[in-house]
Amino acid sequence: MTQDNFSYHFTPAGFISNFTPLVVILYGNETVDLNDFEYKMWNVLQVCAFDKVESKFLKELIVNISETHECEEYIFMYGDTQELDLSGVIAEKNVYKADALELKSTENLKKVLDEFEKMAPEL
Repeated sequence: MTQDNFSYHFTPAGFISNFTPLVVILYGNETVDLNDFEYKMWNVLQVCAFDKVESKFLKELIVNISETHECEEYIFMYGDTQELDLSGVIAEKNVYKADALELKSTENLKKVLDEFEKMAPEL
């Protein structure tokens, strides 16, 4: 789905539970192919080609998804978070900032998600 330059793809977990985290992967202005991305039955929101003006839309999207899929307690973000104000939605400790080169590495992504997993409850 897109809004102006804003593109995203959401892959829901196989089940709804307030212990199932949401991970938001921000690709910044990178153009990437947003296909289903799965990680340990987590909810995954991939976002690219957004700017500061669209950060309000992103915030609303994250809130909507987290409420619908009951994952408000465990929201993690990885990627290009420059100029975004997501206070009140995602705790700063749950945000790992990365540039485009880091995001392109599947190995880096897995390492960060493994770190997030240590912060989430056992399912």
